[in-house]
Amino acid sequence: MRFFWTGETKNFKPIHVAIFLFTVFVFLFWIGAFVHFGMKFGYSVEKIQYYFWGEPDFPSEVSIAQVLEESHVNLFVVGLLFLCISALVVYSDISPRLKFGLMLALAFSGLLYAISDLIIIFLGREYAVLKLFIFLLFQAVIFLSLLLVWFKSSRAQKNKNSITSRFLAILIFIFAIFNLVFAGLNFTLFANKIGFTISNVSDYYLGNPEKFLKPKSISGLVEIAYIHFLPMALYLITLVHFVYIVNDKFNIALTILMFISALLDNFGGILITQFGGAFAGVKLFSFFTLQFLLLLSSAILIYKLVVLKFSSNSLRHHQRI
Repeated sequence: MRFFWTGETKNFKPIHVAIFLFTVFVFLFWIGAFVHFGMKFGYSVEKIQYYFWGEPDFPSEVSIAQVLEESHVNLFVVGLLFLCISALVVYSDISPRLKFGLMLALAFSGLLYAISDLIIIFLGREYAVLKLFIFLLFQAVIFLSLLLVWFKSSRAQKNKNSITSRFLAILIFIFAIFNLVFAGLNFTLFANKIGFTISNVSDYYLGNPEKFLKPKSISGLVEIAYIHFLPMALYLITLVHFVYIVNDKFNIALTILMFISALLDNFGGILITQFGGAFAGVKLFSFFTLQFLLLLSSAILIYKLVVLKFSSNSLRHHQRI
């Protein structure tokens, strides 16, 4: 976090090596995106249409729950990618106007990419070309950002001017917007996949023959909980860390409540299958609590940054963190 907030390091050369190698991994991720997209859609509008709607004469639209799940994962990845690349752009030797433009382009194209499946599902088969266009736009912005980071990286050990602090404040503000969309996707996914009543939750995990719902297996639920622990912890620590920077009150309570609700939400399905439907209320309550705290965190960040007018004062705590 030291370099992220100040651009300063005790030993400058090693951090440059580490940053370069990090960007190499991002570049490999960028290449992998093209490979994955090609294998999935073949860069063909017809294949994109087939994936989401099937044959024109025998339509079979992909389930909205599946689309929401993929958008949920994509938004998480895009949000962290935006943070990492934007932080490097902030400390590069390019004009403030170009920095601002790149950050906005990364945020806008990344957000569109994350929810592109939802966009074309809503608009219809004839707009499938938007999926390809948005993908190429996002990859172009990533590549341009990497080029500038590689060839315009700052050689100054200290970069504590107010302009840099303002850009970091803008970065946090944009992440707060991402978090609002993320919470909104979580609500929509939960509503489509499970439902917002205790009976809906109980039926989803324990099954209901009348609704042709099979009970969830403990092995499947353990696997889901396992793969969520680390990403969830990483996301939450990033979010609360930003809140600490602009806010002085109730930070400990916010942190504890957020992590406890996330833990119960993650374990909720396992508790229901092992101890009965009585824990459906725990699952539902923990989910709503977590989403409320996510929304509250974004509200705090947006309000504080707007009130402080994105000034360097908004990052007044960064030297102590």
